[in-house]
Amino acid sequence: MVHFLNSSSPSLHSRQFGFRPKHSTEMATCLFVEKVKLFLDKGGFVGAVFLDLRKAFDTVNHSVLLTKLSKFNFSNNTVSWIESYLHDRSQTVSINNCSSGSLKLISGVPQGSILGPLFFSLYINDLPSVCPEAECIMYADDTVFFVHGRSKTAVAAKLAKAMSCVGSWLQESCLELNISKTVGMYFSKTNRASPDPDIELNGEKIEIVSHFKYLGLTIDSQLSFKTHIEKLCKKIKFNLLNYRSIRNEMSLEAAKMFLHSMIFNHFNYCITSWSQAGQSVKKPLEVLYKQAVKVLDKKPRHYHHCAVFKKHSLLNWDNLHKFMDIRLMFKVVHNLAPDPLSVFVNRRKDSERVTRGSVRGDCLIPLRRSAFSQSAWSVRNAAEWNSVPEEIRQSTTCKDFTKKLKKYLTDTYRCRH
Repeated sequence: MVHFLNSSSPSLHSRQFGFRPKHSTEMATCLFVEKVKLFLDKGGFVGAVFLDLRKAFDTVNHSVLLTKLSKFNFSNNTVSWIESYLHDRSQTVSINNCSSGSLKLISGVPQGSILGPLFFSLYINDLPSVCPEAECIMYADDTVFFVHGRSKTAVAAKLAKAMSCVGSWLQESCLELNISKTVGMYFSKTNRASPDPDIELNGEKIEIVSHFKYLGLTIDSQLSFKTHIEKLCKKIKFNLLNYRSIRNEMSLEAAKMFLHSMIFNHFNYCITSWSQAGQSVKKPLEVLYKQAVKVLDKKPRHYHHCAVFKKHSLLNWDNLHKFMDIRLMFKVVHNLAPDPLSVFVNRRKDSERVTRGSVRGDCLIPLRRSAFSQSAWSVRNAAEWNSVPEEIRQSTTCKDFTKKLKKYLTDTYRCRH
């Protein structure tokens, strides 16, 4: 059904990232950060509202859902089948062989099912269209609206208009916003103190915050990612402490499994976004990364880490960032990533002029005015992509490309200490 929706018209909205192949939370956060940095490079401010729907999956109105499904190219038989699937469902609670009475479900999609999340995505598919003047990114019920303006006052006015449209849509869709968990944020390139205008929805003020956890990534108003990295350090330190205490009792295979699943996974999550932080901000993470590899090889803290990276064919700290960035670039170039990300990647072969770079499939490096925006994934990664040998970039599958890229980065690494 997802394949049908992606190939039909109308289809799932391009800004809906939830429960779709080739879409992920990392893709969604990467797109959000790219958009905000692009806007801020033009000057002014960006304002965002992170929506939180109250019991979103449980409050889906069946009649409204079937009406919205009729707007897609489903046959009448398919719509009737879905109606039958949702009709006459009930729920009970059972504890220690004692069950409650049966309660008929008149709303909500079956959670834990394959079709439930898809039905919800279809239910909110038209949300971005209600306020076209604002940017929108959705991941299931996690939705963010954001706008750009020359001043915070102008941004607040645009957001107020967008929220008014959202409020009307929520009422028509029989959904309710959790106003206590819905927050607003103003983004800027500097940390100059200035008052944050109020943002209201249905007459209620939305809390303005300086940082917010969006899809597992803590975003702050200057996109410094300091708060996210501080929290990440605490989590990794705890796991690293446990790793040290049990390492001597583990085989090398088990130790590698623990390292990748309990430590490296935390480094890798949304690294394309938080790695845009300054070097001084990322330094504590670099220290922890090197310590974790030394624990794997049962080496003391003062031991030189480069020898351990080479021994176990692991990526060093700098190459880890390059690897994750370039792999995402491969996905964008080969249409294995959401379409909105492709806007930030321009290949030379797409231009009229034929050059050596266009033949190789090099990417144009986007022009940005500020150092702040030059740290964006699309800017820094274009040069990294161009430096990868052509035979690696011509890999036909992501798996093959990943394997070749990792080998290239580990083989070409030279210790400079």
